[in-house]
Amino acid sequence: MAEDERILHASSSGVAATAYAEHRPDYAQAAAVWAPEPAPGPRVLDLGAGTGKLTATLVASNPFRRC
Repeated sequence: MAEDERILHASSSGVAATAYAEHRPDYAQAAAVWAPEPAPGPRVLDLGAGTGKLTATLVASNPFRRC
């Protein structure tokens, strides 16, 4: 994908993405602590980039772990 096309796609949500990020509730701190904990059996945590709110909560809750 060409750089100009990538920039166009990256900015396509515009105002809607900003409003969503402002009004979407934050994630529970307890969930962010629980999610990366070791567990028996296969386990997958699938994160999309989205607004970045979940990533920020995970990093704040687990500052010394790689999520």
